[in-house]
Amino acid sequence: MNETPADVVMATAWYPPYDLGGTEIYLEGLVQELSLKGLKCAVLVPRVPGAPDRYEHRGATVWTYPVELPKARQSGGATRRHGQFDRFEALLRLNPHAIYHQHSWTTGCGLDHLRAARAQGLRTVLTFHVAGTVCLRGTLLHFGEVPCDGMVEEIRCGACWAESRGAPRAAAWAIGRLPRALAARTLQGRTRLATALSARALAIGKGQELNEAFELSDRLVAVCQWLADTLTRNGAPSDKLVLSHHGLAASYLAEAVQAAARKRSEGINLRLVYLGRWDRAKGIHVAVAALRRLPLETPVELSIHAIGAAENDGYEAEVRALAAGDPRVRFLPSLPHRDTAEALAAHDVLLVPSLWLETGPLVVLEAQAAGLYVLGSDLGGIAELVAGTEGGELLSPGSVRDWAEAIGRLAARKSQDPLPKFQGPLRSQADVADDMINLYRSLPPALARESRLVKIDP
Repeated sequence: MNETPADVVMATAWYPPYDLGGTEIYLEGLVQELSLKGLKCAVLVPRVPGAPDRYEHRGATVWTYPVELPKARQSGGATRRHGQFDRFEALLRLNPHAIYHQHSWTTGCGLDHLRAARAQGLRTVLTFHVAGTVCLRGTLLHFGEVPCDGMVEEIRCGACWAESRGAPRAAAWAIGRLPRALAARTLQGRTRLATALSARALAIGKGQELNEAFELSDRLVAVCQWLADTLTRNGAPSDKLVLSHHGLAASYLAEAVQAAARKRSEGINLRLVYLGRWDRAKGIHVAVAALRRLPLETPVELSIHAIGAAENDGYEAEVRALAAGDPRVRFLPSLPHRDTAEALAAHDVLLVPSLWLETGPLVVLEAQAAGLYVLGSDLGGIAELVAGTEGGELLSPGSVRDWAEAIGRLAARKSQDPLPKFQGPLRSQADVADDMINLYRSLPPALARESRLVKIDP
């Protein structure tokens, strides 16, 4: 193969056009901006049904590799070495002097993949995008109820995990305190009981994973402050940890400004919108229940553009039943990302009623660019993006009363004056790319030989 090796290999569990969530949008934009700044990027991603071995996407070469899941459970949770792993290693060898930058923590792109890159002598960067990287439960909500500090502690985390698998609270604490040796022996079990009993061993494995990831990575990137703080509490070395917030693609920023300029006043109704997944942790039911709490004559309407989650567990049906008979709630098809700016600009307020700690979400930035007011849960990345701005407010997560009162106030306010908009500059993907270029330049010089990065102007 005569293709010029890449400067940066981006490894991720999902990538467009086959998957399109917040992390995928972020990474797609980053790859484009790095290309514009002179860096050649290649993307490595597990192969999904229908995807070829290789394809081009917006100027980047995307290589796919098969992932055959192991039959037996192993310690270390989700990051288990999968079948046909040699195909991934062969793709790494196509880029012998590249920087390896990993963006996921799954069976198809996790600890073993980071180990392989390090074993081949590549410089390594690991970006943390989601709470699940440090949390067995995946939400960083202690027993699914209150925000956790994210410190991996084997008994506490084991109990929390066991409870999430159906153990009563008291029993979950007992399971979390099982002797280490006994918990470890249950890892190979296939029953629901064995899964619960292995909780302490899984928590120990999570801590070991994090420590090894810190050791194998030359740099660690957090996309929001609370996640950086969580990594620090878990021992991430300060000289490796970099904070780099999300940004918006230049194309989206231009579309959002144009869409906001075309915005029409369509009656007196306060137009609310939700964009996100069908996931209980996203709190869609809180928004619907809040609206139902308001008198029917309240001039408000809610548009829900939700995409299906891998484990829906009947949540969509539950929310639809909650809204049944209320014409103010509309369930609409999911939106292609290219239509996001136009759809947002047709509304007044973005609702982000999440019950867990978000690392973004990117939709808050997108809404701010389109001139929307933001009602968000006072948690994690939402709070970081909304706090102190005139164009939004933060509410108690899960409090139907607080959300109803806020929506009612905004409905009354709109009848008098336009709602305030976000003021100030918005961060772009070009800013994120500059962060990454500076980070890549800071990598240990002994490993930077033959890299074309030295030729890039600041």
